[in-house]
Amino acid sequence: MALTDIDLVNLNTKPFFTTQVNHLIQILYSVYPDIEVYFFVHENSETFILQDLPTNKDHVFDSIPAEVPALMECQAQNEFSSTLILNQKNAAIFSRDPSDLSDYSIISPIGRPGEFAGFLLTVLPAGFDVKGLNLKVFNNVSASVGANSVTSNMLEKYKGRSDHLSVMLEVNTHLNVAATKTDFLFEITRFGKYFLQFDRAVLVLHPEDTPEYFMIDSIEGPETGLQQGMSYPVFNSLVSRAIITGQYFIYKQSQKTIPEGIYRNGDHGDYPFKQVIGFPLAKIKNGPGVLVLEAKVESPVKQSEIGIFEMISQSLGAALTRFSLYERLNNYATIDSLTHLYNLRALKQRFEEELARAARYQNSLVVLFLDLDKFKLVNDTYGHLMGDFVLREVSQIIRDTVRTSDIPGRYGGEEFVIIMVNADAQACMASAQRICSAVRDHHYEMNDTSIDNKVSIGLSEFPRDGETMQDLIQSADAAMYTAKRRGGDQVVKYEKGMVPKSNA
Repeated sequence: MALTDIDLVNLNTKPFFTTQVNHLIQILYSVYPDIEVYFFVHENSETFILQDLPTNKDHVFDSIPAEVPALMECQAQNEFSSTLILNQKNAAIFSRDPSDLSDYSIISPIGRPGEFAGFLLTVLPAGFDVKGLNLKVFNNVSASVGANSVTSNMLEKYKGRSDHLSVMLEVNTHLNVAATKTDFLFEITRFGKYFLQFDRAVLVLHPEDTPEYFMIDSIEGPETGLQQGMSYPVFNSLVSRAIITGQYFIYKQSQKTIPEGIYRNGDHGDYPFKQVIGFPLAKIKNGPGVLVLEAKVESPVKQSEIGIFEMISQSLGAALTRFSLYERLNNYATIDSLTHLYNLRALKQRFEEELARAARYQNSLVVLFLDLDKFKLVNDTYGHLMGDFVLREVSQIIRDTVRTSDIPGRYGGEEFVIIMVNADAQACMASAQRICSAVRDHHYEMNDTSIDNKVSIGLSEFPRDGETMQDLIQSADAAMYTAKRRGGDQVVKYEKGMVPKSNA
């Protein structure tokens, strides 16, 4: 059935929104598999209503009164952010005894101060260690759910304009499957020209970590006068104003009023386009960016065209939020937060992939197993902050020493594993010895406390010392333990008869 065959005016757009929200919640489950997540919407001044999603379990009320202490605290927040709440204090949220759960749950507000539109409730299982939680993950998901809500409301608002709605449905469909920000901009340009004549589309992003600058992220069309990747200060330009205020702008060269600049102060004098329109990616102050449309000739701009591009730009903003969220969550799922090396799960996955490739193509593969010498003494004597500092420093030494094709990861505690692909054992011995020397010679100083560190390294080789991941790690571990028995601070290659500590 073609899109034109659908009764657009009477179309129920809620399933589109529900599908996106459910997809976002599934991301949380991929990071924390044992949690339970529920989405509540503020239906009236007294009640929050549970939304019907496949992720819902049956022990949460269908509605929650607004006077629950955690919700009252959320509404009073100046900055909306995810918060750990005590289950016993907020027992009205649960339909069964809160003591059957963890001591805590998580409330992730949706909306903004003064407009508390809803929240995600994340129920943690009994015995869950909250020390390992990263609340930024929950903030990102709730923010993305809020951005999708804006898009959903806009779809409802413009139901009467079947041409607008049909394009919006197509835009959202394509943005959901677009793989990169360049794909997003291409889709925006392709559909956008149906409504408004322009010759170039520019995606400007305003990174959270450098709020004083914005960046030219993508350009669809000629790059005259701009360069992808360039940064400009958020100061004295129309794009800056759109970022700061969250309001769109229209610039026509024929207008008597001369602006400060389009992208930077004074650039309008030799600007190659005669008409520029900028749409914020979110209608908030200091938002995430701007979609800029530029034309070589001036043309009338209808208010209906402004409305459709406001929808399109905010759909783009919601899609980019999802894109960035997936990137960050992928890092949370694969990167060890302390050392910024691969975590154990991701390391094992990469190990299996490289091992299969080595077996198939008869490539070489070497495993290094590293363990810091007498590291427990560091923690016991100087505390865990010093211990964490040492682990970060050693991780940086590893990154600086190995090749870009090698795969370093944190195996656990003070243990590291490096998978070295397409390199013979002799070359890998030399690399391991460089790591050993670098760890020994490095200056470890924090808060006027200086200590020495050394590392023992074991080496195993595929298929000589094992044909499976478990066998190769065990062989490298046995060689590392032999290095420790010989006094540490050295590299040992596995030989038959060596045994790991667990078997010694």
